[in-house]
Amino acid sequence: MDAKVELGGKEHTASVGIAIGDAVRSIGYAPDAFIFMVNGRPVPMDMPVADGMIIKAIKVASGG
Repeated sequence: MDAKVELGGKEHTASVGIAIGDAVRSIGYAPDAFIFMVNGRPVPMDMPVADGMIIKAIKVASGG
């Protein structure tokens, strides 16, 4: 089974075992532009993707 990344209003499939940041990078986004949440809690982008995990990517606003 795979995991899901909810990003930009769409669901993407992520392979189990890779880092969350690598999963986001593989679908064409820069992972450092997001905060990642699993079960309502922030998680680091180097956390491995687990089977059945649902990852919500929240865009970070920055600038001056």
